[in-house]
Amino acid sequence: MVSHCTFGSVGDSEEEKLVILQNLIFFNNNQTIAVGTNLRSYDNQADDNLNQFSLTSNGNTFNINVQSSTYIHWETGTYRINPPNQTLVVSTTGSERSNGVAKTHTPYTVPLDLPADDLYGKSYPFLATSIVSNVTQYNSTMETGASFLYPNTRTANVPLGVVAIANVSWEEIYIQMTVTRAPNTKTVTILLPQGNKQITPKCKIPIKNGRSGNIEILVSLSALFQDRTVSGTPIRFLDQLPIGTDPVVISKVSNVNLYNILQQNLQAEDITFSFPGCFPGVER
Repeated sequence: MVSHCTFGSVGDSEEEKLVILQNLIFFNNNQTIAVGTNLRSYDNQADDNLNQFSLTSNGNTFNINVQSSTYIHWETGTYRINPPNQTLVVSTTGSERSNGVAKTHTPYTVPLDLPADDLYGKSYPFLATSIVSNVTQYNSTMETGASFLYPNTRTANVPLGVVAIANVSWEEIYIQMTVTRAPNTKTVTILLPQGNKQITPKCKIPIKNGRSGNIEILVSLSALFQDRTVSGTPIRFLDQLPIGTDPVVISKVSNVNLYNILQQNLQAEDITFSFPGCFPGVER
């Protein structure tokens, strides 16, 4: 469009090109579309029993049964969106448009440092405050089998671009479960207080006209308890459950070593919270 215009009639042709280009980008950047979100729990064991799974810790097998009393008290969930291209001449605010300074961002998962009234500086909510119970109740499917879709997600009007980052926060996570390492079974109650987690995409998740599906964010309770290795040091939750103690209560003031492991697992990249991986021909 710019190449078909006649420039120079009122002054500097390059300046006129910049003004037209700025106007075109401004028009494009002000488009928003409605996008939904699937916040989904799964256990990665390809069966219909989300509340029952087995994990190995330090060579020992533990069978876990999560009780229906388990719940998550969600607080908020938001996205930041980056423009579809890596270079922007202008943003959507008057102050940014007036200076004509190029804005760049690399990589796409780093949110732009823009004013809060800019479309690419805002946070877009996708999760409503609510207490969700029966989080292991099978109500949907995914690639690995049964899953639970959280009902408190909502549609947000977001600008065209790519998902830069998501953030979820909770008031409380309460988990009650039985853990069996044959022949012994114990009841474990977990109380995790207010917290939040930033979730980073591992590939470009497009926000575009004609997008066919919701954005997926995954939550794995089973991964919360699995063994991990950090800098060569094993971190084991299940293998450290107190021997001969029943019930076991894990909180800020009880079994603090286990509480700290769970907090680390909540914050670890792509363990408890994650975006799905990318596959050729599959839109994320």
